[in-house]
Amino acid sequence: MRVLAAAVAVFFLGAVLPASALDKVKLSYVLSSVEYADLFFAIDKGYFAEEGIDPQLEQAGGGVAVPATIAGDLDFTTSGSVAISAIIKGAKLKVLFVVDAHPAMQVWAQPDIKTFADLKGKPIGIISRGDTTEVALRYYLAKHNLPADYVSYTPLGTGAARVAAIASRTFPAALVNASEVEDLKAAGKLGDLHLLIELRKEITMAYNALATSDALIAKNPDLVRRMVRAILKGVLSVKASKAETIATLLRHGQTNAASVGTEYDALIDSITTTGVMPAADAAMDVSLRADMLDVPKDKAPPASTVFDFSFAEKALAELKAEGWKPKP
Repeated sequence: MRVLAAAVAVFFLGAVLPASALDKVKLSYVLSSVEYADLFFAIDKGYFAEEGIDPQLEQAGGGVAVPATIAGDLDFTTSGSVAISAIIKGAKLKVLFVVDAHPAMQVWAQPDIKTFADLKGKPIGIISRGDTTEVALRYYLAKHNLPADYVSYTPLGTGAARVAAIASRTFPAALVNASEVEDLKAAGKLGDLHLLIELRKEITMAYNALATSDALIAKNPDLVRRMVRAILKGVLSVKASKAETIATLLRHGQTNAASVGTEYDALIDSITTTGVMPAADAAMDVSLRADMLDVPKDKAPPASTVFDFSFAEKALAELKAEGWKPKP
């Protein structure tokens, strides 16, 4: 009987903790920020585990992450905006889920830069070439009928180097987010720098978006479905609680609760509750991106071949039917 009881105990222990059964997934993100807090929620609250996923997060800008996704070195990337350019150029990818359709970044400049015209021919600090920070700036240029080479782009990385460059006055301007601005203030380094452009008020685009390869969708659509479910749970958790979002990011790289709170207040209204981008906005995103890439209008792919929101729509319907709520 003791042997039988032990065997039963081992069986149920294995049923409760099927760690070896989890699908290992490599996923890229850009920053420890409110824009990506859904990923950290999905880890801490066990949403990935609930969906049978063991995520390995890789920090990388879109200029690195998207080629890695194309090559199969990453399974998913949150640099879906950069993926759109790659798709237009022929890459076999799909954008599955849009977390935010507005850029989180702001252009901060030195005091002698009074208007954007003062930046003509000058370098602007971004995260990496070809990533969403560069794309957002290029959208701004296109919107104002300015040439793509109106400014130059200098990659400064995801962390302190980019912030330090603008704080040290070695760059005329750089892209930073709201929490980074608060960090500069707290460190007494903001000085006479000033906000030049609030990009999220200027631009609608698939800024933070989940993408994967057509090959993975074809090979394992159930994994893709479960991945999108976990991300949606994380996003809904971000929407549900500012305090929990701050606490989560403090566990994952952030150190200033006040700066995270400021960023949350600035971004939360535009963060999705569905993961789906309106059809007209998606079409405009593709059209403007194709124009930036000098692709003739009749050669630009339809938005339906760039975005696949079927997984997001199904995940949302399932969670609603289940009466799912964020974990406290």
